[in-house]
Amino acid sequence: MGELKSDHVEGFDDAAELPSVHDGIADEPVPVDEATNKKLLRKIDMRLMPVMCFTYALQYYDKAILSQAAIFGLRKDLHLEVGLRYSWVSLIFYFGYLLGCYPISWLAQKYTTAKVCSIICVLWSIVVICTPACKTYAGLLVNRFILGVIESGVSPSFMLTTGVWYTHSEQVFRSGLWYSFSGGSNLISPLINYGLGHITGGALHPWQYMYLIAGLATFFWGIALWFIFPASPKTAKGFTEKEHILLLERVRANNAGAENRHIKWYQVREAVSGYPFWCILFLAMLSTTGSGAVTTFGSIIFHGMGFSTFVSLLLNIPIGALAFICVLGSGYLGRTIPNARLNILTVACAPVIVGCCLLWQLPSSARGARIAGYYLINFFSAAWVQCIALGTSNVAGHTKKATYAAATFFGYSLGNIIGPLTFNANSAPRYDPGFRAMVICFALCAGLAQAFRALLSFDNRKRQKTHGDPTIEHGLEDLTDEENKSFRYHL
Repeated sequence: MGELKSDHVEGFDDAAELPSVHDGIADEPVPVDEATNKKLLRKIDMRLMPVMCFTYALQYYDKAILSQAAIFGLRKDLHLEVGLRYSWVSLIFYFGYLLGCYPISWLAQKYTTAKVCSIICVLWSIVVICTPACKTYAGLLVNRFILGVIESGVSPSFMLTTGVWYTHSEQVFRSGLWYSFSGGSNLISPLINYGLGHITGGALHPWQYMYLIAGLATFFWGIALWFIFPASPKTAKGFTEKEHILLLERVRANNAGAENRHIKWYQVREAVSGYPFWCILFLAMLSTTGSGAVTTFGSIIFHGMGFSTFVSLLLNIPIGALAFICVLGSGYLGRTIPNARLNILTVACAPVIVGCCLLWQLPSSARGARIAGYYLINFFSAAWVQCIALGTSNVAGHTKKATYAAATFFGYSLGNIIGPLTFNANSAPRYDPGFRAMVICFALCAGLAQAFRALLSFDNRKRQKTHGDPTIEHGLEDLTDEENKSFRYHL
């Protein structure tokens, strides 16, 4: 951010008095005083965060309802209690995710995240509403694949939105905030489905009511999104002309460029040819293998420990609370401790490894300790949210940002494919091979994070030695981190 001057508001009474503006961007840096910056940040948060948080909660609810529906007859009705059938129903969602995340991310760049998110929200709600009509294993596979394709655009679009509206220091906490509402969903959805699970004697089975209610709620929210999701900082409603310019000035010091509607293919090529792209992708993949155990097999694992169907459902509620604690705690530490993001990621892997070892090594009779071990796996989200933050703050150039955002969730999809594949029905109810595999994945994740940190630190020192202290004169130009030598990587 430019030099802070307390007389900024008094110095510019209206937008006409600001320096010359081209395409909404001042030709020269405009100083933003601390009070104005805080006021703008509050205004951004109030307009953006509630919308993103609730949308993400619904997206996670619609995706993860499978685990809760599984113990209310879905597996039996659709003959999923054989081999890897249930695992495939879970992971085929992520094959769809892999197919959709890049095209939809680029659409979000071209047509704004506000429009794209609204449309895909309505589309995925229709898929969820249609899920109760599935009568066979094959039909459910098709349904889940289509759901994955459509939902794939939400998270990368949110990463792109976070990178455009917030400074680097603000991004990790805001990314953590909207992502933490996956936990918010887990706090509420078991209670809703606990009630729906008691419906008997109707035309539908309890699991079918679960999908209908979730789909209808998402449908109406998708329509509302068209009107309430803020567009870009250049054009969002509710801000004055002067504030639109100041919104861009806030993020000039990111040296990551402003929003750009044109897809630049050289930025795509530059992204995939650099080691940070692949490090972030593999960190995302390794850190989300734990998601398979938590999202897909949570209720089943508790049921396998000897708990009743309804108790197994309620035991998912602490998972929601832990998601809030882990994600927001990780985001807060990443914001307050300079250059600690990759160290936080490494430390977050340790509880996951301990939890998996408890589940793998302890006898089935040690039920309390094994439940504690299962809850420790939720620390995967503390590692994963750092991957999201690295995917927004360690890259410049708008098309390159979109490519990194999609890569982060490409890795997320791979992790969510690998995770369920290690949980074979033949190893039920303990699923020891799955927990052994996760120990290996998170050990590799911790090691890769430290290697990545060393490489980025080396590049920063090299840039400092060659080009000197960073400036912000090119901060709002659509330059990549390779082109803008004032860009510095966050560790």
